[in-house]
Amino acid sequence: MKNCCYILLAMFGLSLTTSAKDATYPKAEPVISLAVPEGWKTEWEDDLLYLRSDEDESVVVEVSALKATKQEGAKALEEMKTTVQESFKGMEWKPMQEGGSNNVGIYILNGKGEDEHGKANINAVMVTNGDNDKLFMVFIAASLEGSEKFGTAIDALLKSLKKI
Repeated sequence: MKNCCYILLAMFGLSLTTSAKDATYPKAEPVISLAVPEGWKTEWEDDLLYLRSDEDESVVVEVSALKATKQEGAKALEEMKTTVQESFKGMEWKPMQEGGSNNVGIYILNGKGEDEHGKANINAVMVTNGDNDKLFMVFIAASLEGSEKFGTAIDALLKSLKKI
């Protein structure tokens, strides 16, 4: 019984610290959503959705549509890598991870790179949404300190991705 209470308390604490609202993408006709961690800012710039961790912006999330379609999986992965490498130099990629839930598939490229602010942990996530041909990218760049500080929130954000 004690373990059950601890688990419930942990789940309650996680729900209080990880999300207050959902953000949807694309803006005009949303098809995917993700939970915005408590206290994070959201903003639109052109067709891109941004989520930012706090005043120092140690974590920035960018949601966009990929040009490649679901049938062009290899091309989509290359598109993601190219997009990241436009902003980060010295990228070192780890093997791709696959997963999904909430009626979306996710393919995650994790890596490390560097930009004008210093070293960063990178997550480039391809999101498929059911039978739809359209692919989306959730790109997360976090300073090393931001990764440590907001790791739980980033994980919750990725787990919250869903089709709407």
